[in-house]
Amino acid sequence: MNDIVKILPNFKKFSDYISNVKNNTNPIMLSGLTDSGKVHFAYSTYFYAEKPICIITYNELQAKKIIRNLEYFENNINYFPKKEILAYDYLAESKDITYSRIACLNEIHKKQAKIIVTTIEAVSQKIIPEDVLYKNILELKIGDVINLEEIKQKLVLLGYERQNVVENKSEFSVRGGIIDVAISEKQGIRIELWGDEIDSIRTFDINTQRSLEKRENIKIYPAHEFLLDKPLEEVAKDIQDQRDKEEILEGNFTNKIDKYWNKFYNNPDNTFIDYIKDNYIIFIDEVSKIKARSENVIKDTKLLMQNLVEKKRYIPELLEKIEDYIEFLDRIKSIQTIYLENKDIGFVDKQSMHAKRNGYSFSYREVNFFRSSMDLCFKEIQQAQHDKKTIVILTGNKDNTKKVKDLLLEKLENLNNITVKEGELSSGFECYDFNLLVICVKELFAVPQKRKKLSQDFKQGETVIFSDLKIGDYVVHKTNGIGVFIGVNTIKADGVTKDYIKIKYKDDDILYIPTNNLDNIRKYIGTDSRAPKINRLGSKEWENTKQKVKSNLREVARDLIELYAKREKIKGYAFSKDTEWQKQFDSSFEYEETADQLRAIQELKTDMEKPKPMDRLLCGDVGYGKTEVAIRGAFKACMDQKQVAYLVPTTILANQQYEAFKERMKDFPIRIELLNRFRTKKEQEEIIKKLKLGEIDIIIGTHRLLSKDVEFKNLGFLIIDEEHRFGVKDKEKIKQLKTNVDVLTMTATPIPRTLHMSIVGIRDMSCLYEPPQNRRPVQTYVLEYDDEVIKEAITRELERGGQVFYLYNKVESIERKANKIKELVPEAKVGFAHGKMTGKELEDIMLEFVDQKINVLVCTTILESGIDIPNANTIIVENADRLGLAQLYQIRGRVGRSSKQAYAYITYKKDKLMTEVAEKRLKAIKEFTEFGSGFKIAMRDLEIRGAGSLVGDMQHGHMEQVGYDTYCKLLDEVVKEMKGIKVEEEQEITIDINVSSYIPDSYIENSSQKIEVYQNIALCRNKEDIENTKNDIIDRFGKMPQEVENLLKIARIKEICNQKGIIKITQRNNNIIFTFANNESFDMPIDELIKKYGDRIKFSPGKEPYITYKLKDQSKTLEEIKDFLKI
Repeated sequence: MNDIVKILPNFKKFSDYISNVKNNTNPIMLSGLTDSGKVHFAYSTYFYAEKPICIITYNELQAKKIIRNLEYFENNINYFPKKEILAYDYLAESKDITYSRIACLNEIHKKQAKIIVTTIEAVSQKIIPEDVLYKNILELKIGDVINLEEIKQKLVLLGYERQNVVENKSEFSVRGGIIDVAISEKQGIRIELWGDEIDSIRTFDINTQRSLEKRENIKIYPAHEFLLDKPLEEVAKDIQDQRDKEEILEGNFTNKIDKYWNKFYNNPDNTFIDYIKDNYIIFIDEVSKIKARSENVIKDTKLLMQNLVEKKRYIPELLEKIEDYIEFLDRIKSIQTIYLENKDIGFVDKQSMHAKRNGYSFSYREVNFFRSSMDLCFKEIQQAQHDKKTIVILTGNKDNTKKVKDLLLEKLENLNNITVKEGELSSGFECYDFNLLVICVKELFAVPQKRKKLSQDFKQGETVIFSDLKIGDYVVHKTNGIGVFIGVNTIKADGVTKDYIKIKYKDDDILYIPTNNLDNIRKYIGTDSRAPKINRLGSKEWENTKQKVKSNLREVARDLIELYAKREKIKGYAFSKDTEWQKQFDSSFEYEETADQLRAIQELKTDMEKPKPMDRLLCGDVGYGKTEVAIRGAFKACMDQKQVAYLVPTTILANQQYEAFKERMKDFPIRIELLNRFRTKKEQEEIIKKLKLGEIDIIIGTHRLLSKDVEFKNLGFLIIDEEHRFGVKDKEKIKQLKTNVDVLTMTATPIPRTLHMSIVGIRDMSCLYEPPQNRRPVQTYVLEYDDEVIKEAITRELERGGQVFYLYNKVESIERKANKIKELVPEAKVGFAHGKMTGKELEDIMLEFVDQKINVLVCTTILESGIDIPNANTIIVENADRLGLAQLYQIRGRVGRSSKQAYAYITYKKDKLMTEVAEKRLKAIKEFTEFGSGFKIAMRDLEIRGAGSLVGDMQHGHMEQVGYDTYCKLLDEVVKEMKGIKVEEEQEITIDINVSSYIPDSYIENSSQKIEVYQNIALCRNKEDIENTKNDIIDRFGKMPQEVENLLKIARIKEICNQKGIIKITQRNNNIIFTFANNESFDMPIDELIKKYGDRIKFSPGKEPYITYKLKDQSKTLEEIKDFLKI
């Protein structure tokens, strides 16, 4: 039991209060509480009264604070957010809020939600009645006899959407006798049937599609709260708007429910309170603030409705249904209610005045200590010990617990009445009534905020499978080059059935490739959208292209290798091992580092401690934590009295990094300065003078740092941000600076891992792939462009003191667009920026945006390589159908960097005739509101663009000629050759025998899944791979037919052939012919073969020797081949 809860029953005042709660005294008021004190009381009530609780507060920020404090006492906290009621139509929206709401409602229904936190706004909105939401719950157990059609129908009624493969929450798929249902973001339920009986139920991982554990039974709850209570025809009959009517009848109704609420649910009167009214205690956090917030919501809603009436637009019926404060009071009057107040309150309403009569006044005070007040903290502890108080010290993490215990032993005579625990609250407190002192040492030791460890999602996200291969896509064959994929053909001859991949080459030549050789094919990926040149079958064209690219790569690699060889010979400075100060500095980082950050920091420090000069490249998207890696290196250099220069391409970035360094090092005697064009001439001269005298430790600046008059006393560490953005002259100067100092170059362009692995041999690189975990998901809407929507989105952001990015990709009319936004939202301060502006003009505009002199910035896609602006939390994209998915992903990443909810409005033109490509793209954008394969592919596209910039502009063309995968393979070969490592050319193994080996449609119907399985089998390289693939196939698709088993047996035979140097196995009538690559690779024990098979085998020497083997039983061809090869 928690220490600060355990002591409470010893005090009469608390025991009286709990006894009143248990006797259902209603309402009760508790006053004199701090924020942490309120949570202390709410949790203690839940614990001792043994009743579930619901805390209603006045806004979302306060709700989040309460949840963080509650997490010290209990992990299982349910949050019920408000619904975003939109006054306009949208095509798709991101589901984070939807999923949070249904998760909370489902937990209440299961009677597992013990502590709920919500807001007055959320409980004032009308909600689907509980009996409607839960009338179709699906309960299944092993042995049940079911009707598959009925189950599919019920899943649809529960809000699940049918897909070929389950990739996201609230989807289901049916493959033969296997039903997959995604019940959360990471886990699904797999139900396997034997006929119409449930044979097994197991959970599975959505990312890997692998089964996890067996279950005896399962209950499947609603996927969201927008379920139907009546047929769509009945809903649509009274709807006047023809377009809405058609959409509803087509089944696209979820985004229409707010609009036609009464028609969907017969005018229900339910709110969230109805779900909890029977057995919960309600806590009201600050009644006067709740009343004020409720009144504001009603006022804003009325204004919005008035606006819609003036514009002759339909008012969403759910908007008219929001309850006011009086209705809310009426709804909770029969439920036990406890008011939590900071201080004694005046008159707010009759109910709270009644609560005052059953009131308890407590004396809590907030206790906070900061790093400068360590001595004060110990004085407070000594006084509390003297007064015989219970003292609880919360340390935040394990490391600090040890530090605190050591310090206490050093400073105090004894540790009487003191408990030291992990965990934290938003602030400490003292309660005189319970003789209790709680101290949080978070600020004393700068405790890292505990962030959730990263899941495996992003790691799995990298492996983009072949399932996105569509007819018409360009593919690259290892030996024949670039062609067009035109499908999978099933060919039956002499009673043997096989599948072949069909590829079209120049002059309409067709190549059929057996599916067991699918590992020789890759989808073509270039660095832009232009179509590649298709090769001619049977010509030397492809081989020549590869050789040309390879010789060019040799030049690039040679330059890099020579450069590194020179650096190896130069003697640099070996920095000392980490000092105590360094360890203290590292642990004062306020977040928990990602695994990638920790690895990059370690690589950096190891390099710095070597006597040769470091030259390391650090890659990672904006906000992925590169600055912290650089700061650690800079601090290490300062510990050895070396100066640090940090070179950035823009003034704004210089300002940002200067602030970041200053904030991070504020507790250490390190002198940091900034040199850029915003410093006066006099200031610049002073800084340069100090730099020369060694009175500045770290200097951050733009290309001004490269001027002739800038000299260092003892430069030891150089950090370069986005080197490719500096001019030629600047780069020359950087080269001179680099000669014998340690250099860290940083880039925000993501680099694909495959390329990283190839280049790592010639370039020291660290890559940050893990996205930061402290970002909130961006609420994304995909909708038709509408001035009113834009106006509302901008106004809403400005009202909460935020800023807006408006993406408009036409330079010639961008100024007109900015003026139009000024007319739409007169209170907005609008600026615009585009790539044709001079560097100085762009910088000035961006600086005004950073300084909040502009609050709406209309700009082109230059935003992609933008800087970090945490206050910009709404982004509007016009004509999104003209942008690539990767671009949209990167643009959306510019918002959502603070604790505020961020919004993205992805718009397209109304009723515009769209090209097929744009329509596909829009469909992808719709899916983009969730994390699916589209997202993974977009990420890969983005990285490949980055690959081009890493190997230099001259390489772009070469990557286009051969495709990305071949390019990486060639680069890898070149690097190995130049290092003297022998490159073994992987032999292509052909197996052509009279055995049916294919995936029947009756087993896997979907062609994308089929190709994916073929590819997985073809990529098997050892026995373990084959076993894993076999288990995966059975797990996902059920018992394998013989033809699929044959595919796996052939994969095993290929793997043995690879070891034995066999390049081809063919069948002629009753004979099997094993062909070897050459005499050297012939590795078969002839004596043993003759002994075992006698005259059934025949040896044929030559350039490509072969053995002819006569089959004993043609029905066991594969088994006989396997036995023969095992000798």
